[in-house]
Amino acid sequence: MILQTGSLRRAVTAALASSAMAIGLLLGIGSATASADVLDDVGAKYMHGAGDGEISNYVQTALKLRAQGFKPSKSNLDALQAGWDYLPNQSRIIDALKETIAYQHRMQAVQQNSNNPNQPPGFNPFAGGGGGGGLQPIGPDVPPGMSPIPSDQTPGMSSGMG
Repeated sequence: MILQTGSLRRAVTAALASSAMAIGLLLGIGSATASADVLDDVGAKYMHGAGDGEISNYVQTALKLRAQGFKPSKSNLDALQAGWDYLPNQSRIIDALKETIAYQHRMQAVQQNSNNPNQPPGFNPFAGGGGGGGLQPIGPDVPPGMSPIPSDQTPGMSSGMG
């Protein structure tokens, strides 16, 4: 029996498509792979039973922030792994969890500030200084990242050596 051109074309296309899909699944491309990490291990160990200990509370917070899209950094995961390896002493894992949560809160603040249309121009949430929990507007005449010129100096003038 002679194959028709259309049938042969469909067979080759199907073979190529199924091969590409198989390779993609083997490499984890395009599939919803689980992102299990040391944070999940810590959660599995400390988030069971009726006791709400210090580590349990930190893990719950970190997992909740991760579920909201604020993932721990690579260095956070490395510190958590080092703390995990140091068990039964819990001091390192507690410190690593605190740092992880602090990082996740910083990322959350950055995202919230970037999505806020009512934010004044030049607002820098990480600027130090006066009240408001370290948050202060820089001002419209000073570009973000630049410090204002002290009032006793005039721009372009040098009080340097003569």
